[in-house]
Amino acid sequence: MQTAISETGSGPKIRAAIEELPPYSAGRSVRDAAGEGAVLELLGLAANEGPYGPFPSAAKAALEQVGRANLYPESGFRTLRGELADMLGVDIAEVAVGAGGIGLIHHLSIALLDEGTNIVVSTPTFHAYALDARKQGATTLSTPVRQDGSYDLGSMLGLISEATRIVYVCNPNNPTGGIVSREELLSFIAAVPEHVTIVVDEAYFEYAKSPEYSDTIAERDFKRRNLVTLRTFSKAYGLAGLRVAYLVGSPEIIGAVQKVQSNYEVSSVAQAAALASLREHEELERRVGLNEHGRNELTEGLRNLGFEPLVSHANFVYVRVGDAKAFTKALEAEGIIVRPGNAMGDPSSVRITVGTPEQVNATIAALDRVVTKGLTSGA
Repeated sequence: MQTAISETGSGPKIRAAIEELPPYSAGRSVRDAAGEGAVLELLGLAANEGPYGPFPSAAKAALEQVGRANLYPESGFRTLRGELADMLGVDIAEVAVGAGGIGLIHHLSIALLDEGTNIVVSTPTFHAYALDARKQGATTLSTPVRQDGSYDLGSMLGLISEATRIVYVCNPNNPTGGIVSREELLSFIAAVPEHVTIVVDEAYFEYAKSPEYSDTIAERDFKRRNLVTLRTFSKAYGLAGLRVAYLVGSPEIIGAVQKVQSNYEVSSVAQAAALASLREHEELERRVGLNEHGRNELTEGLRNLGFEPLVSHANFVYVRVGDAKAFTKALEAEGIIVRPGNAMGDPSSVRITVGTPEQVNATIAALDRVVTKGLTSGA
């Protein structure tokens, strides 16, 4: 006779590490506002999406692949990984592909973090690092970014201990747009203990054109057993909705990531679009040029209104406004949705995505109306 399981009334057992964990906050979108009955036609500039859509060849490849969507994606993503390896001059064993940068950060956290360990960052920064660490029962140690919005690598070194498993270097940093120089980064990685994995998050790599900016994949000086570089197709390539990114580094770390990820997590449609995008060098550079022009226009417009935006090397501009949530609400009333820095550790600033030329003009006009109404303490 089968014994009945006793009812204790306590409910499902949720891991303590995530019981009070807030869900990931992607920021407010146009769809959110529409669902609340927004009257204005709103412009969403909160998520750093590429404003021009996928490259035409990528859209064509994706549509063709939809006709074969009854089949599972290629196991192990070998074709895309191989193409990336050839383009980057590395071995295929040094490349992992995942469902966006967030997906790969999640896998790194699972592979490297345990309860009692920690990660080290500078803040404000991309908050997925800390969220995924917390899911594993790990903690986050942080130091403020420097005045230019770049990671304070020297201060971060002082936080590293035997319990540290990952140090993140977001370069350019999200949400500030600041960069650390090649020499600074080389000195830092030379000083980081070998048991610590250095994750250089280069989600905005394509936009960073400063001669001081390093290419941590191409430059041999950065080839270290404990260093990996993260890049994505979500930004400059315009594929944020298809969720595909890649990680390049030592086979040891790449192999650990592949062990914990789902074999089919990147769809065949996303893989086809990414492969097509890699061949469009001229279109990529054209869009990067458009972004640089728009970023300069937006920065100048903010300065003319009395703001002091940080110098950005990405596809957004970061600016102190006083009360970020109040400012964001006031700007949304003028038709523009931007990202308050609260979730990333700075309640006094907002991040504004660089849109098309028309969108940049609309943003500056809306900012002007907000300032004229006296709805900001940042000007």
